[in-house]
Amino acid sequence: MFKFLALATGASAALQIHPATLTAFEAFQTKFGKSYATDEEYAKRLQVFAKNIAMANEQNEQSILAGGEAVHGITKFMDMTTAEFATQYLNYQAPTGNVTRVVPTFDGPLATTVDWVAKGATTAVKDQGQCGSCWAFSAVDAIESYGFLSGKYGLIKLSTQQVTSCDKVDQGCNGGNTETAYQYVVGAGGIETDASYPYTSGTGVTGTCKFAASNIKVTIKGYTSVATGEANLKTALNAGPVSVCLAATAFQTYTSGILSSCPGFIDHCVQAVGYDDAFTTPYWTVRNSWGTSWGEKGFIRIKAGSNLCKISNDMTYPTF
Repeated sequence: MFKFLALATGASAALQIHPATLTAFEAFQTKFGKSYATDEEYAKRLQVFAKNIAMANEQNEQSILAGGEAVHGITKFMDMTTAEFATQYLNYQAPTGNVTRVVPTFDGPLATTVDWVAKGATTAVKDQGQCGSCWAFSAVDAIESYGFLSGKYGLIKLSTQQVTSCDKVDQGCNGGNTETAYQYVVGAGGIETDASYPYTSGTGVTGTCKFAASNIKVTIKGYTSVATGEANLKTALNAGPVSVCLAATAFQTYTSGILSSCPGFIDHCVQAVGYDDAFTTPYWTVRNSWGTSWGEKGFIRIKAGSNLCKISNDMTYPTF
């Protein structure tokens, strides 16, 4: 411990690390089970942690100035640089070629609030681990939900591993998009359950394809790309929880509350599961794939009204 403190002191000389930051770093290690193989790695991660604390404080200031609340703090990603975080967790790759986007319709008035989680149309929050397979999780989550809403299937946890390992157009842990993920499922003839083909890529390894056609549980006909714009997202959400790909660099330090500042470009895919227009600050509710220890038990609320995080730029759902 004395050696670590000495190294920490040396690192803090340049960064002016406050003793409270060191205490917070040790608590962070305990909470998230973090350990480092060498003194040098410990000192490096302490420096990164301190920089991320400063970034979170700046983000909170920006949020408050924008009329929001403090929503950033210590997450399990605080010992990662922004580049490391992006490389490991934000691996969306835009689809190539022209994408035909459809303006959604809904029979009847749009609801003031929508919550597909409360309606029982989503499986439990998942964790992609140290693999850039968000695109596969987003697509599979949507297949689970729309399969259930179609009336053809129960709410079944399906195999994200099959899509991660077997979709050769996308690149497994190195990224992809939902459009080609749906296309893969159509071409494969369907998708297995998570029970028959469980997720193993959380260690960061895409893995070889072990798909068995005899284990197919759910089939889809195709997918629909939704026309851009929050009005279209709202309409689509009245029919089901939509897959969305958005800008998520601000997610690294998100802890709770309504996100009101969100820079960057589209780099991550998730599932939009509802909205609330009646709240003081209208917001979208998004289900992530980083486990329940992140955000609001795996969810994030994003301020509605200005296409924050580019939330309505790339929206899809499967068809049955």
